[in-house]
This record gives sequence, C-alpha cells and structure tokens, in this order.
Amino acid sequence: MISTGGGVHFNDEVNWPELFRDYISRSSLADPHNPRRSAYITTMVFLEGGLREIGDQLSGRSPRSRDELVGARLTREIVVRRAAQVATELPNAVHVGEGAFRDRWPGNGGMSNFFMCLIKYTCTAPRWGLFLDYGPRRALAELPKVREGELELTELIEKIATHDLRMRIRLARYWLFQLSLTIDTKWQAVATTAYREMLDAYSTRWAPVYEQGLRMLGVRFRPGVTPATLSMMVSAQTAGFAQHIAATGDNTTDNRDLFVASVEALIYAALDPGDGRDISEALREILRKRQS
Repeated sequence: MISTGGGVHFNDEVNWPELFRDYISRSSLADPHNPRRSAYITTMVFLEGGLREIGDQLSGRSPRSRDELVGARLTREIVVRRAAQVATELPNAVHVGEGAFRDRWPGNGGMSNFFMCLIKYTCTAPRWGLFLDYGPRRALAELPKVREGELELTELIEKIATHDLRMRIRLARYWLFQLSLTIDTKWQAVATTAYREMLDAYSTRWAPVYEQGLRMLGVRFRPGVTPATLSMMVSAQTAGFAQHIAATGDNTTDNRDLFVASVEALIYAALDPGDGRDISEALREILRKRQS
C-alpha cells in the first residue's frame, strides 16, 4: 500500500494491469511499475474520483443538482470533474482531463469499461476490504469458543450473518444505484459481469473459514458439497436479501430474522451428521466427545 500524499492511498500489491486487462486501452496505464508513474496515478485518480462521487451521492452529500443527475448518475463529465478534485490532494500534478479519460476508456464503450474497472477497484479498495474481511475474521476468532462449548454455532451464525447482511445492504444500495445509470440493453452484460465480480470478492473469503470450521468441529459436508459451493450459496442468499431490503427499505426485525434462519438452514443442510440425526444434537454430541 502506498500513499500519494493528502490521504490518497492506492494498493501497489494488486495486479491492476491483469485486473483491468479487458477494460482499459493499454495495460501500462494501470501498471504501478510503469516508468511513467504519473500514468498509473492518473488512472487510479479517475477511479478514486468515481468511487468518491458514488459515495457522496449515496449519502446525500453530492453537490450535483437533481437536473444534472436525472439522465445518468455517473457521466464522464462528472467523473472527470471529481477526479480533478482528487488530483488537488496529490503532491505532484497529474493530467486528469477528458482527453486522459478517453485515452484509457475510448470509444462508445468507454463509460461501461470505466464502470467495470470501478467495480474491480471497489472490490479491492481498503475501505470495502475491511467490511468484506470482517465476517470471516470474526468467525475464525469465534470458532474456538464453539469447539469448547462456550458459544452455540447458531449464535455465531446469527452474529456474523446479521453483520454481513447490514454490510451487504450498503453494497446493494451502491449496486442498485449503479443499475439506475441506464436501462440501455448494452449494459446488461456489464451489470451481470460486475455482479459476479462483487459476489466472488465476497464469497472467496469464506471458503477457508468453512474448511477451518470442519477441522475444528470435527464434522464433514454431505457428498457433493464443498467449502467453495457453500460459500457461494450463502453469499448469493445474502446478496438476494440485501438487494430486496435495499430496494424496498423493508429492513424489519422479522425480515432480518428470516434471513438469519435461511443462512443457518443452508449451513446445517450442508453438514452430514450421519445416521439421520438432527444436526444440532449431532454437533453437541461431537463437541461433548471432543471435550471429554
């Protein structure tokens, strides 16, 4: 992680040329090791500008008027202007005009390609990484308590699922907000691909947690179930609830309880207690044997 001054942080450990490969005109423009360092910085400033603009529009801090935002919420003009503001925080001048934007995301598909890069940037941005990592990190820290009988697995699932739903609602609002950019059919493939990127960024963090949980609790999955498949199923379930709540505002206790119950059911259905036993009782028996 490097700081460019003024509180602007870009992550040099991310392989940006590979990540942006299909969506940027030349990979060198996203290469932090480019001898022309300013080319990389300029690219990231455009993306940081777009991310900040979305954040401000979501929180109601945007200075844009209703008339200005009625056609599209994230136009090239808006991104360029916002990037210029970000550029003022840098110690060295970088060119973030419309020409520099078109050089990176040229032609009629420029904004859709920028949007894809923005999604990939968002998935790796430190501010989003913190919330994506919270659930898996908390679960790994709490699993020893479950093994020792100090915490019920259902309690752990409830704590983590409730937090993750709250975070994913925020992400869904961001996502649904992006879908309001346009109803043009050319964006359908962009939307589908971007959704998969965000789903994968979340779910891949959970597979190691399920693997560790199996080892620590001495249980196994049913045939055909893997940590990766369960992770994707739970992530998709969370995304579905989050998008419904974000779109309808129906963030009631009953709705959240229904979500927690659905996640618990998914996880328990994936476990194989053997001999047709109830999974909760089987788990308690396994843990009692481990403690004796």
